[in-house]
Amino acid sequence: MALTIRNEEHIKYSAGRTVVRAEIDVDTAAELPAVTGISGKKLHQGSTALIITEGKLVILTGSGKWVDCSGNIVKE
Repeated sequence: MALTIRNEEHIKYSAGRTVVRAEIDVDTAAELPAVTGISGKKLHQGSTALIITEGKLVILTGSGKWVDCSGNIVKE
C-alpha cells in the first residue's frame, strides 16, 4: 500500500485521536483510507486524495465516503 500524506491541518482532538483535514496521495482507489484508517488520526470531511494511476482527485464527505468532483462515490 502506497499512501502518502502530503499535507494535513489539525482540526481538533476526539476520542484520543487528532482530527485532521488531509491531502493524501494513493496509487489506486482501493488504497483510499477509511475515516479512521490512518493510525492515530481521524480524517475530517473535506480531506482530499489524488489517485495517481487514475489521475483522479476525490474528496471525503461528512458520511465518510470518497467521491469524485461529479459526486460519484469512488469508495465507501
